[in-house]
Amino acid sequence: MNKSINQRLLTLVLAVFITGCSSTKVWKKPEASTSDLRKDSYQCEKDARQSDFGPGIAGGLLRQEFYDSCMESHGWTLKDDSESY
Repeated sequence: MNKSINQRLLTLVLAVFITGCSSTKVWKKPEASTSDLRKDSYQCEKDARQSDFGPGIAGGLLRQEFYDSCMESHGWTLKDDSESY
């Protein structure tokens, strides 16, 4: 049973990885500068690293979800690089 769970998790991670590789995503916010992006990104990364999500792939995925939610709470939207705001 444990092997089955590991196989499902691996399949999920590979699907997310392949989907993520299909296009370049960037954080965009109306009227925001590159400096604003760096400041908010740094703060969200710092907060995510100080939170305990556990080890391994699951911990990494939860940390990324926390970071994304933090950026969204600061008004940023993750969009394809080619999209305008």
